[in-house]
Amino acid sequence: MTLITRAARPAVLRTVIQNSRNAGHAHNTVYNMPFDYRNKKMFAVKMVAFLGTGFAIPFIAAYYQMHKGGA
Repeated sequence: MTLITRAARPAVLRTVIQNSRNAGHAHNTVYNMPFDYRNKKMFAVKMVAFLGTGFAIPFIAAYYQMHKGGA
């Protein structure tokens, strides 16, 4: 083992132990999503709008490039 790995090893072990201790003790197990999905109709509308916009961007760009006035 080199000097660098010997110096880094305790920090890595501390991190692994700390993460394993915290892994099984989630305090927010009921509602842990980063978005609100309790209103399913509104969630569906927002999801379709978000994904539809991302899907439509290449087609809008292609249309724009094909129909813009050339110099």
